Amino acid sequence: MKIHYSIFITFLFVSMFSCKDDDINVENNGLVGKWKMIEFLYDPGDGSGKFQKASEGESSIVEFKANGDFKETKGLLYSSINSYTRYKILNDSKIELSGAPSSSAYPTHTWTYSNLTATTVILGFGCDESCAGKFIAIK
Repeated sequence: MKIHYSIFITFLFVSMFSCKDDDINVENNGLVGKWKMIEFLYDPGDGSGKFQKASEGESSIVEFKANGDFKETKGLLYSSINSYTRYKILNDSKIELSGAPSSSAYPTHTWTYSNLTATTVILGFGCDESCAGKFIAIK
C-alpha cells in the first residue's frame, strides 16, 4: 500500500511542476497579437502620476490582428461597449482606432505606443491628462 501512495505522490508532484502558464513566454509580432494590461497610469495633469498595478477588474485585454481588426475587452470596473473595431498604424508611435458606428459620438481615436518589444508595450489612450497602460503579450 505504501508503494502505491508513494507513486501517487510522485505523480502528483510531477504533474504540478510540468504544467505551464500559457501567458508566460508569449511573443507578439510588433503590435499584432493579444496584450493584457498589468499596470496603469493616471496623471491628474501635474506630472505626478505613477504606474500602478492593475487589478483584474481594472485590467483590459486588447488584440491587434494582422488584417487591421481591433478588439478591446475591458475589465469589469470599466466595462462598456467596445466602440472601435479597426486600427491603423499611423507611424512608429501612433495608432488610429476606427470602425465605430457612424456617429459624432465615436469619431476616430488616436492612441500612442512606446517601448514596444515582442513581450511588452505601453499604450497611451489619448486622454487629456496622461493615461496609459503597460501591457504584456498573452496567448
